[in-house]
Amino acid sequence: MKNWVKTGLIWGCVMFILVTFVSPYLFNEEITLNRIIINIFLWLILGLLFGYSVRKKLQ
Repeated sequence: MKNWVKTGLIWGCVMFILVTFVSPYLFNEEITLNRIIINIFLWLILGLLFGYSVRKKLQ
């Protein structure tokens, strides 16, 4: 697996956990299945975009 993909997936997973579980817990919001499913796809795509943009910036 390419390094930028690993970087993006790790960043995306961390953001997914923070936004989906930690933030709602801190603000006493409900964690729904719909929110989890949407955030999985959102942070997967955003994580890969982040990893790719970091790769391009370092070149």
